[in-house]
Amino acid sequence: MDKWMKNNNFNKILALALGIILWTIVHVDTAPTYQTTVNNESKTIENVKVEIEGFDSEKYVLTKDVDSVRMEVMGKKSDLTYKFSDAYRVWLDLKDVKPGDNTLPLMYSTPSGVTLEAMVPNQVNVHIEPRTTKSFPVSLNIMGEPAAGYEVGSPVIDPESVEVTLPASDLGRVAKVQGKVELDGQNETFSEKRLKLFALDSKGNVLEDAVIEPSTVAVEVPVTLPSKTLPLDISFTGSLPGSLVLSRVTPEQDMVTVYGSAETLKTLSSYEAVLDLSAIKNAGTEQMKLELKPPEGTGKIEPAAMTVAVSAAEITQRTLSAVPIKLEGVSSGLTARIIDPGSATMDLTISGAPTLLDQLDQDSISVVADAGGLTAGVYDVTLQVSLPRFITLQNTASQLVAKVELVAPAAPAATAAPDSSPIPTPTPEPSAEPASGDETLVEPTPEHTGEIIEETPTPTHIPPEAEPTPPASGNNANSTGGT
Repeated sequence: MDKWMKNNNFNKILALALGIILWTIVHVDTAPTYQTTVNNESKTIENVKVEIEGFDSEKYVLTKDVDSVRMEVMGKKSDLTYKFSDAYRVWLDLKDVKPGDNTLPLMYSTPSGVTLEAMVPNQVNVHIEPRTTKSFPVSLNIMGEPAAGYEVGSPVIDPESVEVTLPASDLGRVAKVQGKVELDGQNETFSEKRLKLFALDSKGNVLEDAVIEPSTVAVEVPVTLPSKTLPLDISFTGSLPGSLVLSRVTPEQDMVTVYGSAETLKTLSSYEAVLDLSAIKNAGTEQMKLELKPPEGTGKIEPAAMTVAVSAAEITQRTLSAVPIKLEGVSSGLTARIIDPGSATMDLTISGAPTLLDQLDQDSISVVADAGGLTAGVYDVTLQVSLPRFITLQNTASQLVAKVELVAPAAPAATAAPDSSPIPTPTPEPSAEPASGDETLVEPTPEHTGEIIEETPTPTHIPPEAEPTPPASGNNANSTGGT
């Protein structure tokens, strides 16, 4: 023990322990404890929301006359001060309530240490009605205008119809289900993947209680320039090398779509594209890219380019014999005939690709003598020859003439009208033979013959050859086929 007392560390620890004991003795309140009374306070909590429990909202619709209540509570100040309003709950238990009209008490809960003194109101009138569902088509209310010159096309809606659920008494009020689209200077297609829908009555009022499934749709509203689909015509520039000729030109498609103002589109009936033949070097088929440019005054063209299959072959010739000449354009009342050539046919020499020439017959070629505007007489009429595409006529212009005679109908023979004056009746004379008495006969002397003379005039005719022959007219028939 003496050894410990002489240890400096031991003495320090002992002194600390004694100090703690003395501090505890001094500071512990040994006075008797007496019971004290706690003062409670009251508090009013406004607008406590009424919650709904046990209600199947998919099958029924609920209408109630109370959405929130006022609660008057009592408790210690600390409990009233430090408890959040969320700790106070009011709810309506609809688990076992049947459809119809019901008056139900409100349930509540308060924080620990807080009691409810009053709740206004403490009950709720509810009306429960089964839901009814009906399908409605989706429509759009397109507001505003697109950019100048642009047009709004037919919208695409997905899905096209939705189901609206309401109480049976309200479902009949639904006039349409609609979404709203704003077009304010739009110059491109409007697209919205989740456009909100509303159920509207006949006056355009929104039925707030309507449940729409799905509640949104995907919408695409085309906003484009006016368009017109035109047939594609291909013309050519440049020339083929040597003795090559075209046998076929086949574009990917034979129609194009041009976009522009309505006024400009009215003037367009076809679209002409130009193909440069100088790019072709050999016989055979070659795929060429054809660039399409919008016509002047238009915005764009679709497609902007396409591939064209161009076939070329060595040129050959063929003669078609006795191709009929057709008379057209003869004025009413005239009779026409071809007097030279007398057979009213002619031979045509044509050139082109061998495959095209082999397919030709008289039905695919037209030779016409147009007598339009000519009067009676004899005329040299230039023939008009129509050939299939890529076929060339080799006949000279002097060979493409026919002599046509136009004859007017002969005037009818004139006939003298008969004399309509009455023929006088002779006055009877006494008989020359005596009768039974002393009468004597006297020879009658005729006074009228009663004969009518008809004259038939002799018609005169001036032969057509006596009339002057107008100069020959007509169009050059040397045709190479249209584009």
